[in-house]
Amino acid sequence: MPDPKHLTERCQTIFAGCGDAIDWVRQVRGESARLDRESDSLIDKIRRTRNHVRRLGRAASRPVSVGFFGLSQAGKSYLISALAAGADGELETDLQGRHLNFIQHVNPPGHGKEATGLVTRFTRQPVAAPPGYPLELTLLSEADLAKVLGNAFFHDFDREQVDWDLGSFHIRAHIRALEAKRQRQPVAGLDADAVVDLLEYFEHRFPKTTARLKGDFWPSAIELAPLLAPADRATLLSVLWGEVPELTQTYLHLRAGLATLGHASAVFCAVDALVREDDQGRLTQADSIMNVDILERLGRDHADRIGLVPRDGQNADGSAVALPRSLLAALTAELRFVLAGPASTGLLDQVDVLDFPGYRGRLAVADLGEVRRQLEDDQVDPVAQLLLRGKVAYLFERYTDDQEMSLLVLCAPSHKQSDVKDLGPVLETWVHATQGASPEQRARRPAGLIWALTMFDMRLAPAPGQTEDLMRKGWEGMMKLALLERFGGYDWLNEWTPGRAFDNLFLVRKPRMANAVMETDDAGEGPLLPAQVQRLQLLRQTFCADPAVQKHLADPAAAWDAMLLPNDGGIGRLADYLHQVACNQAKLERIAEQLDAIVDDLVQHRFAAYYRGEGAAEVAAKQRLAEGVIAALKPCASRFGDLLSMLPPPRDELRGLYLRTDRRAPVDRRAPADSPESVAGAFPDQPPADIGGGLIDLDAVLNAASAGACNSRDAAPDNAGTATGSDRFVTALMRHWIAHLKALGEDPARLAYLGIERAPLDDLVSELIIGADRIGLEGALIELLAEAEAQAAAKRAGLAERQVHVSHARIARFINYLGYDDLPMDERPRSLLGKQLGVFQPPPAIAIGRLPILPEAPSNYSAHYILDWLEAFRAMAIGNAGHAAGQDISAEQNARLGAILGRIEGLAVQS
Repeated sequence: MPDPKHLTERCQTIFAGCGDAIDWVRQVRGESARLDRESDSLIDKIRRTRNHVRRLGRAASRPVSVGFFGLSQAGKSYLISALAAGADGELETDLQGRHLNFIQHVNPPGHGKEATGLVTRFTRQPVAAPPGYPLELTLLSEADLAKVLGNAFFHDFDREQVDWDLGSFHIRAHIRALEAKRQRQPVAGLDADAVVDLLEYFEHRFPKTTARLKGDFWPSAIELAPLLAPADRATLLSVLWGEVPELTQTYLHLRAGLATLGHASAVFCAVDALVREDDQGRLTQADSIMNVDILERLGRDHADRIGLVPRDGQNADGSAVALPRSLLAALTAELRFVLAGPASTGLLDQVDVLDFPGYRGRLAVADLGEVRRQLEDDQVDPVAQLLLRGKVAYLFERYTDDQEMSLLVLCAPSHKQSDVKDLGPVLETWVHATQGASPEQRARRPAGLIWALTMFDMRLAPAPGQTEDLMRKGWEGMMKLALLERFGGYDWLNEWTPGRAFDNLFLVRKPRMANAVMETDDAGEGPLLPAQVQRLQLLRQTFCADPAVQKHLADPAAAWDAMLLPNDGGIGRLADYLHQVACNQAKLERIAEQLDAIVDDLVQHRFAAYYRGEGAAEVAAKQRLAEGVIAALKPCASRFGDLLSMLPPPRDELRGLYLRTDRRAPVDRRAPADSPESVAGAFPDQPPADIGGGLIDLDAVLNAASAGACNSRDAAPDNAGTATGSDRFVTALMRHWIAHLKALGEDPARLAYLGIERAPLDDLVSELIIGADRIGLEGALIELLAEAEAQAAAKRAGLAERQVHVSHARIARFINYLGYDDLPMDERPRSLLGKQLGVFQPPPAIAIGRLPILPEAPSNYSAHYILDWLEAFRAMAIGNAGHAAGQDISAEQNARLGAILGRIEGLAVQS
């Protein structure tokens, strides 16, 4: 079993090594043109790695946590009470001598709806709190605030009706207005790593829309945001929430609260944040920060302030500060509730329990005024409602990304469909991170996802005219509503482990609620009512026979019998399973697996190229590499065109990139509307059933053709131009393109669609980058663009479109022909099609006035092209030998890089 201390230290070492790697890239990029081209994407990758490692380090240091998320709020509340309550059935805490009951004093009454806006952690692990401040609250960060507001904008605004401009010229003008306002020193709250974390959040959750921000906004924001004063930073980031002024003001208001606390990640507070005495001396939670209605006071309760002691941050000197109650409620992510006694089930002796607030129904408004109309309530604060919806949705996303819970109980009502529609992608992220991204990885440990079908007493009650056929249809409908309709398209549901679907469903009911079928009195439940025994036996029989039930419940009969146990209702069986899987070993093993993958990805896929050897050994290695890539590409020939279309940089991103590097472009000129062209490399959500060669059978085309000889060629001269404008753009373009290429292999959905493993795709990408450098593609681009770049600034808007088109087409031409179309036919690698011609031989010209001579069988030109391309790739890869990435780096800096990589790799993680 991995040691948590060792894993935490390992994460700290990798984090520090990543910092050294960023410094190395920045210092060495000036002496290595090839490193310089990859430097931006390398630094971005290192920052992403640091963010991931930071999360894993925190997760390794914490106890196992089981999260409860309620698609059924009532069912979730009952489950938590039953599993975490003491022997007397109560959830109680002792706060420095003050005794509180969670249900009576803390949890706000819901009146049929979710009443909290934060996560509650039930734990038996006490904390050392300062006197008078016994409660510990975890806070949102400044980056979290941007995510919350962005979540609200993307999910609660109808972006078809909102005037939201992501056009390249608008984004450039937006940034340029702020560049002159940068401060000399960083401003607390948001560093470059945090901006990259923001980028990852929006890139992952809203990829199609925010793809238009890649070329200009994100590179500028990473550099600029840490150096902006709060108001300017809010203006910069407002692009992420549609530049809605009220949301920008909310960001500033919340950010000011964090600044007052010294940007602490947690604070200690007084009990009156949750309860205080009314006029009769009774405790009331009407003003509790847990109550979502407190957010309605945001910005209007300056006199109602709560004393706080920051646990860390800039003001962690033990002195108290104060914030308005509503502001503290908005900033609080988690309340830590330390139980006074052990749970009757013994569960909390092993784990913490996390109670997540339920998702709110999302809106589709065109402006803030529509919020009240959609909610049919003229009294609500539109900003508070948007903040609440964005926050409760984001909290589950944050805890998922942070891997706070290694176990998750999804509580779904058994009698109706939940109105939560957008949980699927977040749940898939959690499954891949904590359980494993593949069936093989998930098979290494018991399932940590527990699906509880709650309120099952509703399924037991007699119904008029209930026949055996209706019973069968009822179970089929239940499985569709509770599971299959919303989640049936996810791979993890259909294949949790190799050849086996997800089958970890539990049936749960609340005791004393099934009085229609069980004897029930004040003492509890008794046996089944005699009149219901035969009907319940038929219910059990039809339930166990349902195909979906058999597929998704490992033991339907055991689940049914446990659910009918008097005074238990299935809780005992669920608790037994949680005891079985709530061990630190499985969690730490999964963290160790992720650390190993992270290190391998960074060291082997991004930095190892700088240590490649030379000479005959490298030629042989290149030959093996080419054979591996070709072998991987041949079976998926029907997707070859899709692969080629994914390799150039997306055109829309280039427009923003051009404007960012063009210092002469006017910021007030309206450019032609951004092309509606989809992001390059977009592909269907589901891969085709057969991604094999299909109609393009390359082996059949080759028939008995010989393997053929392959030629390499000398490097083309570097015809770098001298025009300053084109130089700036092309330099940025090459960096951006390399970053795009390097990211292709990191997208599992893309790999699945293409039907190719990551390793050969990474090898293909690496050889393309070396080949482009070897033939002087950058110089060719500069020369191609230089003449037009010298034109007057009055034509910049049209020039941007031209330069983007020309540069994109030139890169695409290199990808399509790998540079061999510039060579005479006799200098090209030989084709394998039997005539021993050069690759990419055009068909014979048709004489004017003559009809073409057609062969008896039509030629498969697609297969001919693919075979020629593969042969050209083989020749290019072999020709790349001796052009390794690290050749122009000094021996001293290579040695330094070796030391850094050694630090990142560290000791092997034992698991």
